[in-house]
Amino acid sequence: GRHWATWQFLETHGVTAKAQQGFCFPHEVRETQDKGLGVFACAAIRKGSIVWRHVPGRYTVYDEPTFRAAIKDMTHADIVHELTHVFGLREFPGCLIRVHDDGVLINHSDKANLATNNSAPIALSLDPASSRYLHEVTEALRDDRYALVATRDIAEGEELTNDYAGDVVDPPFYDA
Repeated sequence: GRHWATWQFLETHGVTAKAQQGFCFPHEVRETQDKGLGVFACAAIRKGSIVWRHVPGRYTVYDEPTFRAAIKDMTHADIVHELTHVFGLREFPGCLIRVHDDGVLINHSDKANLATNNSAPIALSLDPASSRYLHEVTEALRDDRYALVATRDIAEGEELTNDYAGDVVDPPFYDA
């Protein structure tokens, strides 16, 4: 199926699973003209293809206590860096998500070429008060509905961008 085709594509193009991270296509990180670092396609990508997905071990889900514990001993500069590399999703109130692969460097654009696979919220039976909530959110993110898909054909060398303004809602503790 699709996963075999992805791995076949990656192996054919010399991309190992470790280098691949959450990306389903070869990519590179380099400077952009106006946004710092960005992610660029190293192969053409067809509209509708999954380009990036959450991969086990390559992201962390925090609630307020675990996030405060994670930044407790960081320098001010490291805390600022961390705060600019986490996001919350409307579907998972009270959580911040930290991606630990190059997906975190996908820049925003109003004319993005990527979008969340299924951005319409679904009713999940997750209870934010549950002691298993962080684990359940971590598991839910592995569903491909949270993957980023190409909204149009993307040319080799083109920057990968996402208009994530509608999906991202930081929890109340983020500003504090």
